[in-house]
Amino acid sequence: MAKAVSAKLPFNEGYSYSRARELVELSLRAGIAVLLRGHPGVGKSAMAQDLAQSLGLELVDIRLAQRDPAELAGVAFPDHQRGVLRQFPPEWVERACNGPVLVFLDEINAAVTRLHQAAAYQIVLERRVGPFRFHPETRVMAAGNLEEDNAIVTSLSSALCNRFAHVVLAVDHRDWLSWASGAGIHEAITGYIAQQGDKALFNNDGEMAFPTPRSWEMASRLLYLAEERIARQAVASCVGVSSSEQLFNFIRLCRRVNPERIIKKGELPDFRSGKASEPSFLSAALFSVAAWVAVAPELETEAYQNMVKFISSPGVDPEYAFLFLRRIRQRPDHFMHLKALPDFRRVAGNLVAIRTQLYR
Repeated sequence: MAKAVSAKLPFNEGYSYSRARELVELSLRAGIAVLLRGHPGVGKSAMAQDLAQSLGLELVDIRLAQRDPAELAGVAFPDHQRGVLRQFPPEWVERACNGPVLVFLDEINAAVTRLHQAAAYQIVLERRVGPFRFHPETRVMAAGNLEEDNAIVTSLSSALCNRFAHVVLAVDHRDWLSWASGAGIHEAITGYIAQQGDKALFNNDGEMAFPTPRSWEMASRLLYLAEERIARQAVASCVGVSSSEQLFNFIRLCRRVNPERIIKKGELPDFRSGKASEPSFLSAALFSVAAWVAVAPELETEAYQNMVKFISSPGVDPEYAFLFLRRIRQRPDHFMHLKALPDFRRVAGNLVAIRTQLYR
């Protein structure tokens, strides 16, 4: 019997979403099956959907833990005329054989039996189910959780593991923020995650509700709809009480900032001293000003100049300034006025140079 493989990883070891996606797509294009592992809710299923679209393939999503092994291999019926058992394939197998698809074996290590693994082995290694061979351009991708996440995980056989290219998807708040800026995630949440980083984006603390990229997206939808009197509890139902409290403490800090006075009158906080020097206040100030500018009508030239002074103020972290500009880019009219300013082009060039140096 093939040896079972059990792999534990320290927190956040792996690749960012963008790099993991690049590696997975490369393997799939080469005809190599991929096993993508990562914490719950970090985007494994979303990546499969994204890759299917990129590859021009229909996605066949199979949740192994929710399937009886017989559903994977089909059902045998007696053929009395020929005196044999005839196998009728499941509907998904016909699709994988008749045309190119992306077969996605989700939850491959979620308490699946040896029978499940035997079926998966045939799918991955032989690219068939029973006598039914897949289309030559059909690709196979699998996903599973990490053992340290308290998810129900069954170790996979070494024989099965050896048939995959293995990629681990890490928690990366910068990648998530890039996605969130175009996905309509509530600005308070993106501002809070930008301030707190990876540990705020994902923290499986053993509670029923805990923060993940997926649960923060759920919380965002509730935060848009909930009345203020129940907003805190609504968010807690998705990400847990502790994360909800920290988010609303961040929102409380944001309310101490007067964006209109900063942008229209140039009354800039001194981020080098006092309470304004605290990272939490700095993040809240940048978030508040960006949110205000995002809904403001066209401004005077002086206001755009104050905006440049604001993001280049002493004490402003370049990463926060980038997040601010990313939010402003969603207002092309404002961004066009900014780009017309020589001071902005100089500041933007310096920010790019610093960021390049930091992440070289």
